[in-house]
Amino acid sequence: MFKGFSRPKKKSVLKDNELTTGIVQHPVTGLWQTWISFTGNDIQSITAHNQREDANKIAKQIADAWSEGKYKTGEEVTAFIKSLPTDAVIDPLPQNIVMQLSQQALSARK
Repeated sequence: MFKGFSRPKKKSVLKDNELTTGIVQHPVTGLWQTWISFTGNDIQSITAHNQREDANKIAKQIADAWSEGKYKTGEEVTAFIKSLPTDAVIDPLPQNIVMQLSQQALSARK
């Protein structure tokens, strides 16, 4: 279930209104999950897909929408995220993968 987004609790390493996104294959389900981070420290899984190409399309859609500045408020971001297609329920990622994704997000900024 989608719970929405609020201000990050950890100190952000990304600039205000900056977002990073990507995909990862869940180690148990084998589904491709799209994820986003508003701080570089938080990783939120957004959608789950049977095909890697589908996850890549959604990640690109997220990145494009964000870079175009389409969504300004938390409500708009939440509505956009809820509108994205998904093939399955999103299973939580193991903590070690979340940490790896966080490191990737942070290193991509440099």
